[in-house]
Amino acid sequence: MKKLVLLMAMLTLFFTTASIASAHPGRLDSNGGHNCSDKSKAKGLCSGYHYHNGNGGNNAGSSSGGQSYSAPAPKATVAPVAPVLTKVAVYLNDVKQNYTPSAYMKNGTTLVPMKAIFESLGATVSYDNATKKVTATKDSKKIVIGVGNKTAYVDTNGSASTITLSHPAEIYQGTTMVPLRFVSQALGANVTFDEAALVVYISTK
Repeated sequence: MKKLVLLMAMLTLFFTTASIASAHPGRLDSNGGHNCSDKSKAKGLCSGYHYHNGNGGNNAGSSSGGQSYSAPAPKATVAPVAPVLTKVAVYLNDVKQNYTPSAYMKNGTTLVPMKAIFESLGATVSYDNATKKVTATKDSKKIVIGVGNKTAYVDTNGSASTITLSHPAEIYQGTTMVPLRFVSQALGANVTFDEAALVVYISTK
């Protein structure tokens, strides 16, 4: 009787040990696997990142229970969708302009090349690459706008004011683009936009 009890105890210990060996401790991550601890590596239970319960392939090591494991497959990345740019024609004092790049509509806002238009309207324009700011000067008026900003600063004879843009100034093909209305707000030109025909009319007359 004692031998039978001893045999049963030994069998119970054997199966318990085997179960622990095949499913060694370790917190599972969101993918259902985990990296081996130093203790598990020393015992030969695993060698790297793996799954439990037989999930995965066989390229990341296996436990003493004979199960195969593999690292999780990388998650697919989705490329951002570029906004659609619709070209817009520009007429200045009834003369069609050939700007490179041309004006365009983006997310419902018409953007025009600031330097080309401001210079056509008699302003001097410079760009500071270090600060990414554009400065336009005409007569006693100085206009400063930063790329990526929706606020422009205007100084007229020492009197400062601000202009809030509907869309931040941006760089497109090496050119600073600003909302169409900013031309009127900054320099007082008359601006109209024929949305059906996609034509901008700027007039100083």
